[in-house]
Amino acid sequence: MFFMQKLSLLQIAPTLAEFFGVHLTSQALQVEQILKFAYSRRPVPKVVVLVVIDSLDFRFYSDFADELRGIHELVERDGLLFECETVSSHTTPAIASILVGLRPDSHKILTSNDVGKSKIKSILEILEDEGKPTAAVIETKGAEPLLGRISHVFAVDDREDIREYDALIKTHTISVLKKQDLRLVFSHLRTIDRFAHRGWVLSVAAKVTNDNVMAIAKAVGERNGLLLICGDHETHLKDRKAKQASHGKVPTTVPLIVCCP
Repeated sequence: MFFMQKLSLLQIAPTLAEFFGVHLTSQALQVEQILKFAYSRRPVPKVVVLVVIDSLDFRFYSDFADELRGIHELVERDGLLFECETVSSHTTPAIASILVGLRPDSHKILTSNDVGKSKIKSILEILEDEGKPTAAVIETKGAEPLLGRISHVFAVDDREDIREYDALIKTHTISVLKKQDLRLVFSHLRTIDRFAHRGWVLSVAAKVTNDNVMAIAKAVGERNGLLLICGDHETHLKDRKAKQASHGKVPTTVPLIVCCP
């Protein structure tokens, strides 16, 4: 198990750009430890899967270690674990920052509608322009602007049964990995976020998420791929908001896990 220095979510896209040998405009630095890790694999991974887990902050990752046992073991079995500073407490701008390497006040992608209007290209689109096929497995409103921009877009309609939703995200992610020319997949799991907002049992959400991630990890391993798992923002819990209001907001961090399952 390796525990590295604190990073920023802004460094993910520049690191992926360097790994794939494409140009991405960002002032954020690439993460040399990730590049060394990837290049040291034999064979060097040809496909990378980036799974963003909505509302998985570092505290949640630690507090529910038992329910997230499989994900923790990915680190313990020769993986990397980073603690990353967040850039927004909202999903869309946070994920945009992960994919473009810019802060929300620079990329200005604050809602799903902004994705279609933005002239800033994500790492998915940049790779496509260089002839390296990519895929996105996300909620329908976020997926629609990507149609025609990247090779594979799997749109999953939002629904009350968020466990069913994430099961579909998992299934489509595993399915698209069968495309041999694929280079980068982005997937977004949302069970933890929904459970947190509704006040449901978080240990259940953690277990569901762990099971989905492990199924994806198995598929990545079968492709000798590289798997990145990260949160996007803090877990939205009422008791935490109350404490922050009385004691002042503490900067939030999320885990970034890098492994070759």
